[in-house]
Order: sequence, then structure tokens, then C-alpha cells
Amino acid sequence: MVRRNTIGPYLLVLSFGSVATGLLIPAMGLLVVSKGYSLFYLGLAMLCYSGTMLLFEVPSGIFCDAKGRRNSYQAGQVLSLLGSLCIFSPSVGFLLLGFSLTGLGRAFGSGSLDALLIEDQLGNNGKLENAMVAMDICTSVSLAVGSFIGGYLLAKGREGAHLCDLVLVVRMALLFFNCILVSFLIEKDQNPRLPRVALREQASLLFLQVKGKPFLVYFITYTGMQGLLLASLESYWQPFLKGLLASNGKLWVLGLVGGMVFVASVAGAFSAKVLLKKSRANCLFLIGLFLTFGMEMILAVSGNVVTFCIAYALIYFLLGIVSVVGGVLFNLALDSSVRSSALSLNSMLMQIGGLIAAMVALAVLKWGSISLYWVLVSGFGCLSVLFLAKPFSKVAPKS
Repeated sequence: MVRRNTIGPYLLVLSFGSVATGLLIPAMGLLVVSKGYSLFYLGLAMLCYSGTMLLFEVPSGIFCDAKGRRNSYQAGQVLSLLGSLCIFSPSVGFLLLGFSLTGLGRAFGSGSLDALLIEDQLGNNGKLENAMVAMDICTSVSLAVGSFIGGYLLAKGREGAHLCDLVLVVRMALLFFNCILVSFLIEKDQNPRLPRVALREQASLLFLQVKGKPFLVYFITYTGMQGLLLASLESYWQPFLKGLLASNGKLWVLGLVGGMVFVASVAGAFSAKVLLKKSRANCLFLIGLFLTFGMEMILAVSGNVVTFCIAYALIYFLLGIVSVVGGVLFNLALDSSVRSSALSLNSMLMQIGGLIAAMVALAVLKWGSISLYWVLVSGFGCLSVLFLAKPFSKVAPKS
């Protein structure tokens, strides 16, 4: 079992989970399109994915704080495995069920082990920014590895409805292995500061925490905007880039790009650690988020593979900075008793942003292009960051 204040086992478990997630990065859009369905059905699948995460994000976080964080993470892995199994089917009904189960798995897995690690660091006088950077880098590298592997498996896949089968098989194997790994490496919650409570009482604690700290309201609003940005990119960059490629024989580029951007995210995380020593955290957060939305505008008008890759990598470099700085600010504002619940609430706002992105996509892509969709999201994001910047800065905690 993992010893308290030992970061390695946590990161190992998170790595396997992130590699399994990364496998889908170059394939997410193709899971639906390769079976002969239109972009409309891709939008519908993403709506199921984001909607399920939205509905269960906070309940899963409350369950996590009240009943155990390790159990919540394992449940998420099992649900994700079942979702991958359903996506094998050519039936649109099973496809949508698979995306829903995958979203449910993400809801139960998000924030659980993160909260355990953060509590260990704070309880043993560790530096919060070091834990945030370690988790961000570990996740980014693992997602990059998964994306590279996913791109390779796509290139080896059969053209047509079975294009993504190899990706799904490897993902299921990783999820199964990680479920077993968690049992051996991560002990059940034994923090005396976090007694088991009823789910209703835990929900009340979360409500009081958010109500009493205006910063949390502004922060999760910005998180929703990040969800809008990420959903607009993650579901549609593959079809957009595929249109820029000369032939299907170069589909391996999808895996390369997916991995490259997470390497950029690692660089952003390292940069955040340096910048936090020289600049105010709230200013770094706002500038980084504004520039990220601005880069999506450049991505929308890119007309060749090189320009696309540069703009896409810069977006994730900036997101790496935003993730670390935002994580430090958010966790400084939280009490231990509601950390998982609050992290899940934050993730729920991310999914609300994703849900809005999916609904906007359904409308725009009926008569417009992916480029137009990105321009609309970029413009809205830049204006929103500026509008909320002043009140956010007034209540931000001192880092």
C-alpha cells in the first residue's frame, strides 16, 4: 500500500488512467464518423458524453468525499471500460450508450485521487504548486503517450467501420489493469480529518463553502468557459486536420499532433512554476486564458498543416499555464472537508461548457463550417474573460 506523502504510486495510477484516455484523443471524432455517421451524430454523441458527465459530476464528487475516493476512482475505470465495449457496436444506440458510460466513468474518476494527493501534500507541509505541477506534467505526458499510441493504432486499423477497433481493445486492457493496480498501490481513505458523513450533509457542506466564497463562483465560471473551448477543439480538430492532409495514409499525423500538444502542455506547466515566483497568480491566470481563446481564432483560419500544428500547440502550452496556476488558486480557497466535492463541481462546470459547445455545434454545423464554429467560440471567450477580470481579481486568494 502507498505510504502517506509518497507521490509516486498516485502518479503511476494516474498515468495508466491518462494513457487510456489519451488513446481516444486522435480517435474521438473518428469513433462515430468512421462508422458512416455524419458530423451531426458526432455532435449528438458528444452531447451524450458531456451531458452524462454534467449530471453525475457533483453527485460523484459528493459520493467521493462521503464514502471513499479510491472506490470512486475504481468505479470510474469500470464504467469507462463498459463504455468502450459498447462503442464497438455499429448501432447508433450502442454508440450513444458507450459515450454516455464513458462520460459517467470520467465523472466518477475526476478529482478523486487528485484530492487524496493534495491532502497528503497539505497535511505534510508540502508545496501545493509542486503537487499541481507533478500531476499536470504526469497527466500531460501520459495523455501524449496515449495519443501517440492511438495514432499508431489508427494507422494500423482497417479502413471503414473497424478503423478504431485496435484503439478500443488496448484502452479496455489498460482500464482493466489499472483497476487492479489501484487496489495494490492506493490504500482506502484513512484521513481522520475527513469522517464519513451522509451524502445530504456532504452536499450541504459544499453549498455553504461555495456560498461563502465569491472567488469560487468566478473561478468555476471561468472553468465553464474552458470547457467550452476544449469541447470545441477536442471533438472537431481531427476532421478539420484530416481535411488538410493529402491522404488517409497520413492519419498517423493525428496521433503526432495529439501527443505534441500535451508535450506543449508540460512545457506550459514548467513555465507556470517559474512565472508564479515572479507574477501574481490571478494575473497569470487571466492573461493565459485570454490568449488561449485568441489562439483559437488563428486556428480557425489556418490553411495548412504547419500553421494548424503551431496554433494548436500554443493553445495547449497556454492551457498548461492556466491549469497549474488555476489549480493553485482553487485549492488555496478550499477546505479539506469538501475538496473532492468542489473539484467535482469545478469539473461539472467544465462539462456544462462542453454541453453548451455541443449544442452550439449542432446548430452551427447544420449550415456552417468548423472554422466558423471556432471563430464564434473564440470571440465569446475573449469578451467573457475581459468582462469578469476585475471582480475575479478582487476576491482571488493570495498565492
